[in-house]
Amino acid sequence: MAADAEAAGRRKSDRTRQAVLDAARVAFARKGFSGVTIRDITDLAGVTRANFYYYFRDKTALFIELGTTTYREAMRVIETLGDGDDARSRDAVAEWVERYFDYLDRNGAFVIRSEHDMPPHPDFRAAVARSHRRAATALGQRVAKIAATPVQADAAATGIAVMALLERSWAMVQQDSVSAVPRPVVREAVTELMWRMVQ
Repeated sequence: MAADAEAAGRRKSDRTRQAVLDAARVAFARKGFSGVTIRDITDLAGVTRANFYYYFRDKTALFIELGTTTYREAMRVIETLGDGDDARSRDAVAEWVERYFDYLDRNGAFVIRSEHDMPPHPDFRAAVARSHRRAATALGQRVAKIAATPVQADAAATGIAVMALLERSWAMVQQDSVSAVPRPVVREAVTELMWRMVQ
């Protein structure tokens, strides 16, 4: 019985912590780092300030955790580009584009907003820049790995260009009134461009 109660307590604790993380992701995506208060996060999460401070020292620590989690998820998606025997096939590219769009569905608003508004500490900003460069380089290397002809461009620059294509396309689709083009049509166009890039 005691073990069951302890496990139930851990599950509740995990749910509370996850609720704070999920609420913070939404809050930061809406208002940016500087516009969000602890109260914004606790109100969205439906938890008390005490719950918040039990898990996180301050909103900077929470932002760092979200950023780290988002970076790791991006890397997991990036590392799947080129997996399999038919990595250069149109279907394989389409599946990867869909995975990247799914990643952006979960994290895109946070990623885009936080690029413009993050904690002002220079060491933190330098760490973010290194993470962006590592992700871009990894993506550029994956593109070069599956390209039929050698890619002459710098791996990081290639990755940045591909990320820009994916992330801006996703962002435009999110603003239906701006793009007026359905998501499947945009995703198909991104697939076509990426597929041609590796042929």
